[in-house]
Amino acid sequence: MWPTHPPTAERAAHYRAVGAWRDRPVARYLRRAAALWPDALAVVDGAHRMTFADVDRQATALAAALHARGIGQDDVVSFQLPNRAEAVVLFQAVMKVGAVANPIVPIYRGSELRFILGQARTRIAFVPGRYRGFDYPDLYRRLRDDLPELRDVVVVGGDGTEEPAAISWETFMGSAGPDPEATVGALSEPDPDQVCLLLYTSGTTAAPKGVLHSHNTVVFENSALIDGFALNERDVIFNPSPVTHVTGVNCALVLPFLLGAPVVLQDRWDPASALRRITGEGASFAIFSTPFLTDLLDAAEAADVTAPTIRYLVCGGTDIPDELARRAAARLGVVTRMYGATEGPSVTAANRWAPAGIRTRTDGVPLAPTEVVVADGSDVPAPQGVLGEVHWRGPDTCLGYLDDRLNEDAFAPDGWFRSGDLARFDEHGALHIEGRIKDVVNRSGEKISVREVESLMAEHPAVAEVAVVAGPDARTGERACAFVVTTGEGQELTLKDIGEHLTAGEVAAQKIPESLFLVDALPYTTSGKIKKFALREWLRDRTQPARAVADMTVLAVHER
Repeated sequence: MWPTHPPTAERAAHYRAVGAWRDRPVARYLRRAAALWPDALAVVDGAHRMTFADVDRQATALAAALHARGIGQDDVVSFQLPNRAEAVVLFQAVMKVGAVANPIVPIYRGSELRFILGQARTRIAFVPGRYRGFDYPDLYRRLRDDLPELRDVVVVGGDGTEEPAAISWETFMGSAGPDPEATVGALSEPDPDQVCLLLYTSGTTAAPKGVLHSHNTVVFENSALIDGFALNERDVIFNPSPVTHVTGVNCALVLPFLLGAPVVLQDRWDPASALRRITGEGASFAIFSTPFLTDLLDAAEAADVTAPTIRYLVCGGTDIPDELARRAAARLGVVTRMYGATEGPSVTAANRWAPAGIRTRTDGVPLAPTEVVVADGSDVPAPQGVLGEVHWRGPDTCLGYLDDRLNEDAFAPDGWFRSGDLARFDEHGALHIEGRIKDVVNRSGEKISVREVESLMAEHPAVAEVAVVAGPDARTGERACAFVVTTGEGQELTLKDIGEHLTAGEVAAQKIPESLFLVDALPYTTSGKIKKFALREWLRDRTQPARAVADMTVLAVHER
C-alpha cells in the first residue's frame, strides 16, 4: 500500500550500526514505561492525570476495540482531536495494533478533509464533538457520501449521546471484549521499517502532501531530542503545540514514553494559563514557535514571576530577536532555536552549552548522524557563507510521500531531501535560514500554501488577478498578503468579502489573508510570471511608492 522512498541499504545499515535505528516498534516504549514506572505520572490534561499504567491499560482496551472493528497493520486511523488525554491513548492504541496514525489539524474543514481522508483511504476517524463552536460530527456526516472507505466515526468528548452515523468514545471503548490484554498480546509486532505515521503538510502545492514515517524514524527523532538536550526522567514536558502537528506528535504522543517523564497538555493557548501550568507542574522542556515565547514572557513580566524549572524553551519557525532572547533567558530559562520540518523534524539545533549567539541568532548545527549541506543549483555543496538550498538526510528523514509522484522532485538520487529552504553555513558550522524557494506563508510555524488560497480567491467574481505572498508580522512572523486586480474600475472588494468567500469554500480560517491590497496591475516578468519577489520587497519597506518597486499602484489597503 505504501509507496515509500526509504534510504539506500547502505544508509539503513549505517543507521543501525551507529544505533540510530533500534528496530523497536513505538508501542514497545509504552509497555516498557508501564512495566518500569507503572505509578509514575505520564499525562496531565487539566485536572485529569494519568500514570503510565493508566495509559497502557486504556490504550490496550482501545487497541482491542480497533482490532474488533477490523483495524490492523497498514489500515489508516485518522484523528482530528484537540490536545487532550484521549489523543495520547488513541495514538498509542494505533501503535499497538500496528496501524498507521494520521493526525489532522483541527482547523481543516471539508475541502482539506475530503482530500486527506480520501487519499489516505481512512477506515476510521476520531473527532471531537462540538469544539470551539464547530460541530465536527455534523461535518463528518456530510463528508461520508464522498468517502466510501470511511466506515466509522468516533466522537470524543461529546455530551454522551450517540450522534447519527457516529459512535461515542465510551461506546467504542466498551467494544474491547472480555480480555483486551489477551487480544492485543496475540497480535504480531509490526516491522520497525513499516509506516506508522502519516502526516499531511501543505508545503508549496495546492493539495496537502502526505508524509510517511516509520517506527524507526519516529523513535530516532525522539531519541535525538533526548540526546541533544540531555533530557531525563526528571524532566516535565510542556506541550501547547497541536498534537496533530509534528511537534505535538513527538512531544506529547511519543517522547514521554521513551523518556519516562510526563507531558503537560495545553489545548487553547492562553499565556497566563500556560505560565501557571509551567510553574505549577514544574515543566522543564517545551518546543513551540517564537510568538508563544513572546506571549509567555509578557505574561511572566506582567505577573513578575520566574519559571526556575525551565531548562529549555526551543523555538522554531521564526527568528528570535536579540532583546526577546535576553529578556526570556533572564526570566524563563535557556532559549534556543531548532530547524526541521514534517519531513525531518530535527535537522539542526543548539543546546545550552552552545554560545548564546549560536542558540538564538542561528538555527543551530546539524544533529548527527543527520547530514546537512547547502547546495548550489546543481546539487553540489556551496562554499561556507554562500546561500543555497538546504539538503539533508538522516535517520528521521521521512520515507517519502504517499503520492509517490512527489518523491522525484523532493529527493536527490543519493537520498538527500531537498527542503526548498535557502540558507548558508557560517564559520562556526551553524546554519542560517534566510528564505524559501517554496512559495508558502510561515505563520507561527504553520506553513500555508499560497497556491491553494490564490486558486480559491480567483473564483470570486470581483477578482481578475491575484497574488498572495508572505509579509512581515510582528506577532506571527509572517502573514498572508493578497494583491488583487479587480474585474472592473472602482470594484468594491474587502477582507470581509474575501473571508466569506474562502469560508464558503471550506478552507481553514488560518489560511485567509490578513492584508488585502487592491492594485491597478500585478508586476510580471517577460516570461509571464508574477514577480512575487517584488511584492515581498515592497511589503518589507512600505514607505516606498509601490510603483518604484513593483511597477504598480496601490489603490486601496484593507488590513486586520
